[in-house]
Amino acid sequence: MKNLTYLLCLLPFVGACQKKNDASPQAPAAFASVAEARAFFDDLDIQHMRAMVGRDSAFFAKHFADSYRNCTPYGDLNNKAAEIQTLIHGPWVTVERMAPQLEVFAYAGDLASLTGTKRIKIRTPAGESFLYVRRTMVFQKINGQWQSISGQGTLVQTRYVGQ
Repeated sequence: MKNLTYLLCLLPFVGACQKKNDASPQAPAAFASVAEARAFFDDLDIQHMRAMVGRDSAFFAKHFADSYRNCTPYGDLNNKAAEIQTLIHGPWVTVERMAPQLEVFAYAGDLASLTGTKRIKIRTPAGESFLYVRRTMVFQKINGQWQSISGQGTLVQTRYVGQ
């Protein structure tokens, strides 16, 4: 009986000793301002455009959530795997942002969205041409990492956008 009492007294200490220090990186603190958040997502958008041209599937695999869905400019609804295939096999030559005065950014807590217009130079059998796409990406902080949870692209007509 004495041994049982002794072991029961030590039980809380055994649990404390079994706790492990997690060496994984901690989630970054929230952005200090909307401007800081905007700069982060603008940079992420630039990386996204480079990954399209560079056919970098690893970038998309890391930055798209498992539940990612995208509505393409042609009305298809892609899941993560289908969207990655579309992005790495597309005929992209260049991708650049256009009309910054019409960009829309929203950020609150663990959600953010960025909408902007892209000028995409593509290679076709008839030669090179341009597509203009109004693109929205929605991001969520998942397990300490910002990932895109959805996207939507709409083809837009090429015309001058005034001041």
